[in-house]
Amino acid sequence: MKFVSLLAFAVSFSSVAFAQKSPIKFGDVPIEDLKMTYYAKDSSAAAVVLVDYGEAYLSITSQTAQLTFERHVRIKILRKEGLKWGDVAILLRQAGSREERVSNLKATTYNLTDGKVAESKLNKDGIFKEKFNRSFIQQKFTMPDVKEGSVIEYSYKVNSDFYTYFPNWQFQRTIPVVWSEYWAMMPDFFQYEKYMQGYLQVAISETKPMTVGGVAVKAHHWAVKDAPAFKEEPFMTSDEDFISRINFALAYINFPGEPTQEIMGSWAKLNKELTEDDGFGRVIEKSGFLKDIVASATVGLTDPIQKIEAIHRYVKENVEWDGTEDYYPGDLKKILEKKKGTSGDINILLASMLDKAGIPVDMVLLSTRSHGFIRQAYPMARQFNYIICAARIQDKILLLDATEKHLPYTIIPERCLNGQGLVISKTNHGWINIDTKAKAKSVVSADLKVSADAEINGTINISDDGYNALDTRKDYHAKGEKDFIKDFLDEKRWTSTKSEFMNTTDLSKPISQTHGISIQDHASSAGNVIYLNPYVAYQLKENPFKQDIRTYPIDYGAPSEIVYTCKISIPEGYSIDEMPQSKVLALPQNGGRFFYNIAQTNGTITLTSIFTVNRTLFAQTDYPVLREFYNQVVAKQAEQIVLKKN
Repeated sequence: MKFVSLLAFAVSFSSVAFAQKSPIKFGDVPIEDLKMTYYAKDSSAAAVVLVDYGEAYLSITSQTAQLTFERHVRIKILRKEGLKWGDVAILLRQAGSREERVSNLKATTYNLTDGKVAESKLNKDGIFKEKFNRSFIQQKFTMPDVKEGSVIEYSYKVNSDFYTYFPNWQFQRTIPVVWSEYWAMMPDFFQYEKYMQGYLQVAISETKPMTVGGVAVKAHHWAVKDAPAFKEEPFMTSDEDFISRINFALAYINFPGEPTQEIMGSWAKLNKELTEDDGFGRVIEKSGFLKDIVASATVGLTDPIQKIEAIHRYVKENVEWDGTEDYYPGDLKKILEKKKGTSGDINILLASMLDKAGIPVDMVLLSTRSHGFIRQAYPMARQFNYIICAARIQDKILLLDATEKHLPYTIIPERCLNGQGLVISKTNHGWINIDTKAKAKSVVSADLKVSADAEINGTINISDDGYNALDTRKDYHAKGEKDFIKDFLDEKRWTSTKSEFMNTTDLSKPISQTHGISIQDHASSAGNVIYLNPYVAYQLKENPFKQDIRTYPIDYGAPSEIVYTCKISIPEGYSIDEMPQSKVLALPQNGGRFFYNIAQTNGTITLTSIFTVNRTLFAQTDYPVLREFYNQVVAKQAEQIVLKKN
């Protein structure tokens, strides 16, 4: 687009932006910071951000808009584990020949030596670039002479032509932040949507209207004081969902005297653009070379489900996923020749083949669990990083993904289970729940005998289904059977005389492994007494929820179930002196259940234990009940059987 000539405004606006000042002066490091040995508000911190200051502003010329972002950071290194903060990476956007550029980079390390401050400045030889992904490169540098007790300081400027991507600002890091401050300087005719996320209280939140050169400007200003370290907790999606930050999205541009230019648009607009895109939607309609391949892969099949399964198998067997999560495909012919591709390559190839087989299919854009959830109020393509297929059979929708060769066609990868996805379609456009009926399930059956010297011998069978089967199959095929068995036994400190496997490649059935085992250290004897825990495997030994308070929702992704049955023959001449009591625990609203039933008959103990989590999402308010549920399960599974010599 061509911008209105506002050169006078641009010059004036830039001077206003530079009028904002960092709360610290580069090189002026207080002696107290250098002498600091621990951070009083978090004595466990390996490092602490003393100041993180940033400002971003737009400069306008007659032809374009230039986005500038400046940052000034000072960090105290407290312990050896904090040395990694001396390795800095600046993420820079790129597209074609255009890329963001770093300038005015300064970096210095300060150390206190014999009561004097020694400065070590960054050498240009220590700065380098490397590819991050298709859309970003990284400019990296390592601070010189960093050690425990150092204070590191760096500042830089990023110049960007990508004015639609106004820099977001993160107030929180994985170490404490004493002061985090950000200025966002925006002319009125650039309308950015702003949304705050996270759970921290903001010390400053203000907007200062200004008139510069006859043009209205708003200076948005935020600051957070004493931000605690962001700590990941069990069963979370991406930290991008919860870490405290301010986000921006350009909605439209409205220059005086010119028509409004819509940038963000709507989901309907994005859908139209993608369905008509030669590099996306029309790839499925075209790709005529796939007709013969599809005919060969589905020869003799008339049932649509059988065709789907056959095509899904063909794609998995012929194209390996390279680990890249994206939603745009490359050249499908080349992908088949290379036999390797991204998630976009593989799943659009799958959709194209289904289309040639006469299976109605649409694409579904989504954001993976590690990428963060989607905010539907902000229709932006950059919220997505993945794509799957939605095949329609009569009145049913079958979600499909062919990136995981060890998953059946009926199960999509667990990374996809992150709320809703956007169906891209000329006729079926809209939101769809991305969920699964599959579980992470294991069934364990043990037949054991305890000797008088507390040695346990017998057989154990482990059958893995759903997402647990995926993990086992991947491990088994990656290592080979011999090394898989060795690692399995070494981890448990068992010895085995014989191991057998079933259904290692038949994805329609659970993968099963049976081991003849001898266990030396699971039971103990003291005089005439033997102490025995009946869980030789799959014992929940500690509560994953250790914090007293949970700040974030608990998201399991998929339901889970562990079924454990055990038959134990006690040694001749011994009797049962003590045995745990049977017990049943349940979470509210059928959220989960723990069933523990134990009995003894004629010198044989039988245990049946079932641990299930049915709900995949629990609110923070559910945390106390969920934590106590796990506490009781851990305690119950720790209880021992006491055998006494007659």
